[in-house]
Amino acid sequence: MAAPDGPQRRQPAGWNGSVEGARAAGGALNGVREALAVWAAIIVALAALELIGQFLPFVHGLVGAAAVAAFLYVPLRMLERRGQDAHDAGWRFDRLPRDLAWSLGACAVVLPLFGAGFVLFARWFAHLPPQMQHWIAPYARFRGFHLDLAMSWELAGQVAGNAAVAFSEEFFYRGYMTLRFEERWGPVRTAVTAAALFAVGHLLTPAPWRLAVFFPALLFAWLRNRTGTIVGASIAHFLCNVWLLLLERSAF
Repeated sequence: MAAPDGPQRRQPAGWNGSVEGARAAGGALNGVREALAVWAAIIVALAALELIGQFLPFVHGLVGAAAVAAFLYVPLRMLERRGQDAHDAGWRFDRLPRDLAWSLGACAVVLPLFGAGFVLFARWFAHLPPQMQHWIAPYARFRGFHLDLAMSWELAGQVAGNAAVAFSEEFFYRGYMTLRFEERWGPVRTAVTAAALFAVGHLLTPAPWRLAVFFPALLFAWLRNRTGTIVGASIAHFLCNVWLLLLERSAF
């Protein structure tokens, strides 16, 4: 059979594609070890910045931007070492209608349910002893729930920041790390492991309640699996962050 005309794009190495080339190109580190090493290096570097920021406030203000930069730049460089690029890790927009349909559909179901649960949680939280509240959530006194959608420059800045955070975290966890894990593991183990690391990474601000991000991370992994890209997961991640922001300012 004649070869097709034009350059052919290789298939990404992962659960649904050939992994032998990726394994061979990986050198001493297999995909899982590589991803874990990269994750640990980034988290240690960010933790060091957090520590320095305790003494130099201007450094503390840079930690968020440094995290976004690291979650975008480092995986790109690691992908290039294997002859891959961002497209292989799901950074692609050729399935945008599908991404929008799945992410918006999932959020239409999940976010109202979460909102109702949040209000019930806030009322329960208000009756806890202060020493217990500290371990469960970072909130002050519950003042009753009144949905506050008033726009302000502060809110606009927070929304923009959440967009950058959502996309960079999804590219790192549901993009690069998922691609590497799926060279060895199936989608369920991959999703759970990436979600666990995602949660542990949030302990850069040490507080037990930050581990709760494990659960929405499973939703983002499911969306990534449904669409084959990180775009739908990023949209859902962004909408979840903004919805939580609105709920918090409406209740506390």
